[in-house]
Amino acid sequence: MTDSSTPLPPAGWYRDPAGGAAPRWWNGTAWAAANTVPADATPLPTPAAATPAPAATAGSVPPVTPAAPAAPAAPAAPAAYATTPGTYAAVPPTPSYAAAAPTTASGTGTNTWQIWVIVLMPLLAIPALFAIDSAAFLPQPGDNEFSSQLRLYTDPGYLFTTVWGWVTFVANIFLGIYDRRALMNRGVDRPFHWAFIFLGGFIYTIGRSVIVRSRTGQGLAPLWVSLAVQVFGLVAAFVFLANVVTSVMTTF
Repeated sequence: MTDSSTPLPPAGWYRDPAGGAAPRWWNGTAWAAANTVPADATPLPTPAAATPAPAATAGSVPPVTPAAPAAPAAPAAPAAYATTPGTYAAVPPTPSYAAAAPTTASGTGTNTWQIWVIVLMPLLAIPALFAIDSAAFLPQPGDNEFSSQLRLYTDPGYLFTTVWGWVTFVANIFLGIYDRRALMNRGVDRPFHWAFIFLGGFIYTIGRSVIVRSRTGQGLAPLWVSLAVQVFGLVAAFVFLANVVTSVMTTF
């Protein structure tokens, strides 16, 4: 596009800016088609016969030939388009603000006391698991259809394990909420949402550790400890199951 503050040359015949041999009509704002005489154009000037230039004499100043008026500059193509018709210039991509820049947590780190409670709380149920009387799973002489069930449900170890599972589930909800708030107060951008705690403390710990790691470059310690707790719990469960199987085989 041309600068509107620069005056354009008046209408007239000028050299063809495209390089044609014939002059081209400029109407004051745009070029006419090449090799045409528009209706608003003045008659095409007839070239004057060339006259021999007078011989230069010593001490004389050679005549100066007046320069032809400069051809108006063709309007520049808009910056948003390429010069080839039907094509477009590359448009710079719009910056995306969806992904937040990595943040650095404060000197207190990202391992809050809430996440450690979530990770370590399952360990308290393991001793209660071995406190369950394995004989409670087996029918006794004189039992009716409800006696064996009642004996299992009233076993102290079984009761503690069941109640502790519900306490852990409810406590993890509040721990997850306050853990997320603590991370945000420490400068962590958009931590893992606490609602994933409904899928289990282990699932929440995995997601939380991955997100915190991507935001701050730290915070994987709870994940490794939680993995160790899960492995220890599985080993304890297999040992308990082996005890039950042994009791069954001894009884029968």
